[in-house]
Amino acid sequence: MNARDIKIRGQNFSFVTLALSAVILFGCATTILAHPPDVIRASTLPDLSGLAWVKDDLFIGVHDAKRNSEKKYWPRVSLVHLPKSELEGVTWQSLDLEFPGPDGPSSDLESVSRIPGGRGFLFAESGQEGEGARRIFFAVYTNDTLKIESQVPWPVPVENVEATEVCQVGQQLVYLYAERAEGLAATKIKWATLSLHPLEFGPFKEVTYEGVDPVGKGARPIVALAVDTDGFIYSASAYDPGNDDGPFRSVAWRIGKMIADKNGNPLVQLGESKRLATLDGLKVESITVRESEKSGKQVFVGTDDEHYGGIIRLLPSVP
Repeated sequence: MNARDIKIRGQNFSFVTLALSAVILFGCATTILAHPPDVIRASTLPDLSGLAWVKDDLFIGVHDAKRNSEKKYWPRVSLVHLPKSELEGVTWQSLDLEFPGPDGPSSDLESVSRIPGGRGFLFAESGQEGEGARRIFFAVYTNDTLKIESQVPWPVPVENVEATEVCQVGQQLVYLYAERAEGLAATKIKWATLSLHPLEFGPFKEVTYEGVDPVGKGARPIVALAVDTDGFIYSASAYDPGNDDGPFRSVAWRIGKMIADKNGNPLVQLGESKRLATLDGLKVESITVRESEKSGKQVFVGTDDEHYGGIIRLLPSVP
């Protein structure tokens, strides 16, 4: 072998070959440094202001886009799939829904509730002052499509509702909601019987829920509600400093049970709050329960982390 040649992994290479390779590699490196790749957002999942399980690994998420020029075309409702692999991650698809009535697309959708026993869902605007939007929509999911069938105005005056849920007591459907009550020590959980055809609500009853953690300025006692098939009630509370960069803080709870009173009427029975998870740095705004033969009972939360976007996460097993 020529003294100017070297052998690497069983192959002969001359210094000329190595020099040319170095030039090519250097040129490539120079090109890469001179032309960096496009900036790609780490997560494209928008805020999950509301979340409801549909089936298998599929969820419906709602987003609190406002009805203004900046957010007119932002997503309102999406299908969200749990990850099947590290490379895929969470996937989502925005739905192009037709919102009935003269008021057009939703503004500040903050919650979605799955109706037991079918593929129906209720979506609720928060009613936040200044939004001029106080509607509840009834939608049906079939064959991978979602269609809004009807809408009604909020049946009672509301200020800023981020938490709603539908459950069943006996043969009755029940609608629950709670004001987020930012900065207050307590909020009211209110409930009424519900019928779907047409969409109507009975008289509302209420119970006071005392915030546990977080508390004080910027704390929101209830920002999400869920009820499982055993009647257990789950909620989320959150702290928002009023800065879209955070820091945020949230806690997921089991706070009581939906039962029937001695006359068979639905009743919210609050008990000692049981902490399920504390999420420092995250602002939870949605909670839902997946119940399947394969997975059992699982609680998921979704966040609205403002500038950071949204995430969906499974909480530890419910004791």
